[in-house]
Amino acid sequence: MTHPVRRWCVHCGQLIEGEALVIPGFSASGARPDAYRHPTCRAPAAPRPPSYPTS
Repeated sequence: MTHPVRRWCVHCGQLIEGEALVIPGFSASGARPDAYRHPTCRAPAAPRPPSYPTS
């Protein structure tokens, strides 16, 4: 018996219960699964650059 796989949005972290866009997770070994996001979620703003101490 197989159980349905829950799909989580990679942008907002919420469970996807309806339509989802697939972000292919290609890896030669097949170890990286596909990622999913809501059609209405947008990618977050550019990540904040790391700050370096100036000592």
